[in-house]
Amino acid sequence: MRSSDEIYQLISSMSDKEKRFFRKKYTLFVSDDDGNYINFFDGIVKQVSEGTEYDEKKIKSGSYSGKFLKNLSFHKNYLYNIILNSLALYHRDSRDKYAVRDLITQAEILSDKMLYDQSMKLLQKAKKIASEKELSNSLYEIIYNERTIFKYTVSAEEYSLKFEDLLKEQHEILDTQKNLLDYYLLNEKTGIFLRTFGSGKVRGEEDLRDFEKMFEDPLLKNIENAGSFLSRYIFYNLNLQLHLTKQNYENAYEYALNAVKLWEDNPEKIAGKPDNYIFSLYNLMNTQVRTHRISEFEITKLKLRNIPERFPDIITEANRVFIFYSISVMNLSAYLESIDPAKLISAETEVRKELKLYEEKITVYQRIILYYFLSTSNFIQEDFEKCIYWNGKIFSLGKTDLSEDYQCYARIIQLIAYYELGYIDSLEYALKSAYHFISKRKRVYKYENIIRKYLRSSFRIRNNIELEYMLGEMLHELKEIITDEFEKNAFDAFNIIPWLESRLKKIPMIRLLKEKVRSS
Repeated sequence: MRSSDEIYQLISSMSDKEKRFFRKKYTLFVSDDDGNYINFFDGIVKQVSEGTEYDEKKIKSGSYSGKFLKNLSFHKNYLYNIILNSLALYHRDSRDKYAVRDLITQAEILSDKMLYDQSMKLLQKAKKIASEKELSNSLYEIIYNERTIFKYTVSAEEYSLKFEDLLKEQHEILDTQKNLLDYYLLNEKTGIFLRTFGSGKVRGEEDLRDFEKMFEDPLLKNIENAGSFLSRYIFYNLNLQLHLTKQNYENAYEYALNAVKLWEDNPEKIAGKPDNYIFSLYNLMNTQVRTHRISEFEITKLKLRNIPERFPDIITEANRVFIFYSISVMNLSAYLESIDPAKLISAETEVRKELKLYEEKITVYQRIILYYFLSTSNFIQEDFEKCIYWNGKIFSLGKTDLSEDYQCYARIIQLIAYYELGYIDSLEYALKSAYHFISKRKRVYKYENIIRKYLRSSFRIRNNIELEYMLGEMLHELKEIITDEFEKNAFDAFNIIPWLESRLKKIPMIRLLKEKVRSS
């Protein structure tokens, strides 16, 4: 049986169009003369729109006839299933894979009724769509059904010729699928490898060698080795990741540009894989920020923002959530890069306005990153109370090995925020927390080791003179490693140097950062 939470989550994921379709059309297939299911559905929709949690008491206070409320558990389960059926019916023509699946099912029904000519017409229609959209699994199944029909409808001689041709087609499909699976395997291995590094960036020489070894595969040397559209997409995406990790941002930008061009040169493919097109735009935005192409970034961002309007019938709730996350993080990243306080404030206002809608739907990994960027934005503006707020949201997620680097740097920011605000009692706890978190990490590099060293020293600080001396020493040691190839990623994620310099020079951090941007 379905729980109340499950049905609430399902309804909250529905678009307005999907809800209208369920109310006006799908319920015509359901025996609901008294409107009990519509009332039940509308009661939950009202709670969703108000942003409240599921409240069964309010649902029961609605108007229902007969014994509906006495069998509420049964009716919840039934409502859940008819909503799913409604969604399947609503999307049957909007997604190619659903349309092809329906045509295959209809063709099989006709074949079972021995209406072979009619069945073959539907299979040919399905085959045309599946071929154009590279729906290999469906194409393989269609050919299997064709073989079955020919077996019963043509002569043995004719069947032997058709049989060989159809088998050849199926072998070609299997070869293409194997090629795609090989690319998927490389993609997953790379993703798993990078996720073990917290912020997804390699930090050691040996690790980088292991990472580069993955890219020695011939499949990643030449685009001609990619046997399908999706294989080509993965080829661009993996090479993009290699250059991002090695901080070859111009090369990464070229691969990101090629990936987006691949989709936009084949717009019919977007209907089948809108999530991959969205991800390509996100990657392009990332490289545009990295290469300081801010005017291009703004154009790509607008393109990403407008996707739900351009493709209203294929965009899912998961797509909307990722679009929100992508724009939020990339906006903050771009304006942190250019040190633009007005735009940072505007970007944070925009995030907070929509966060209530999407916060619980974003993955924990992404939530940590978004909270961290919000904390960093306020850090450079020296709004330390807000830093504490956003860091608190990271810490409240509990123990997780996701985005460890960002969790680590959030603790350092929290420590500085307490110090700047004069929260002495909280400062002592933050010192211990930051020190222990860094010490317990599996990998501790030069950057973190220097910070850990001075965190430990700070326990013995007796006055401001000793503190400023310690900060000066810390600044000196960090500057010695800032050009280290394997420490750049740490400074990229959180550069504590501007705060140390502003504290020692006694000038606002934002002023110091703006001067550096102007002189660069």
